Amino acid sequence: MKKNIRRNIDLALTAVGIAVVFSAIILGTSLNVRAQMPIAIIGVLLMQAGIWGLSAKFIPNQRRYTNLREEGDRMLDLIRELNSAAIAKEIGTEDAKRFQRTLEAMHSSVLKMSELASDEADNASKSAPTG
Repeated sequence: MKKNIRRNIDLALTAVGIAVVFSAIILGTSLNVRAQMPIAIIGVLLMQAGIWGLSAKFIPNQRRYTNLREEGDRMLDLIRELNSAAIAKEIGTEDAKRFQRTLEAMHSSVLKMSELASDEADNASKSAPTG
């Protein structure tokens, strides 16, 4: 939800910046250069704020389940390891021990994810077993 809000704010800032720059150009006939230049600079700054996504500074990203995300990232690493071990087993450069160890690590990771699934970051650090 907040991601969509930030994206819409960034798009709006860019659009407003473009509109301000165009208005400075269009109104250039009625304004002198000294009045036209600051308006154009403000428009360019608004466009840059939208392009660089500066709304994220005002609406920060607040992840709640960071420990679950970290375990999910670990699972992705294990998937890569399992693939590598399966290929090595298939071509005969290794036996099935590495494949089996990785598979067991994946099972324990799934169990850990089930424990972390509803724990927010501050709760999981208190209740997660160490070791």
